Amino acid sequence: MNEAALVQAVKSAQAGDERAFEALFRAHRDSIFSLAMHYLRDRDVAEDVTQDAFVRAWAQLPKLREPAAFGGWLRALTVNRVRDHFRGKRDEDPLDDDNPLPSGDDGPDASFEQDEQQAAVREAILGLPDHQRVIVSMHYLEGRPVQQIMEAMDLPKGTVVSRLARGRENLRRRLAPYIEASGER
Repeated sequence: MNEAALVQAVKSAQAGDERAFEALFRAHRDSIFSLAMHYLRDRDVAEDVTQDAFVRAWAQLPKLREPAAFGGWLRALTVNRVRDHFRGKRDEDPLDDDNPLPSGDDGPDASFEQDEQQAAVREAILGLPDHQRVIVSMHYLEGRPVQQIMEAMDLPKGTVVSRLARGRENLRRRLAPYIEASGER
């Protein structure tokens, strides 16, 4: 769906046109499911989260101010649904096995420290504003290049690059105590 068609479909759906929303659903369903699967790694749960994201999108669509930002807004809704899922299951976490922090130390103390660092990174990422969190997650956790993020979110390159830079800076600030502590060794 090109940008003009997307904007028109969003505006029509905001006015209550269910067919327009169905077109948006068809255009974004696969990428939203893929995003949910990346974090959840469970097809049934990812399908539930995807469905919930679209249900919430339909309910909240009138609040969307920038129709061209629909793709990014929908991804942010999905990430929030994933986060809600993991809030209910504290023993599971989408980042535990995917992105362990490197450590040259061995032993239980190092393992505890690594777990603490991973928790801090997860909290820092989840604490980013939605527009930064989605782009940071897509780039660093999913490994997507800027061009792919631009296309998936229908955003210009400058917007993606600046949100990525601001997200990195936000993470640096949030993780400063851990960065300073690791430099003291």
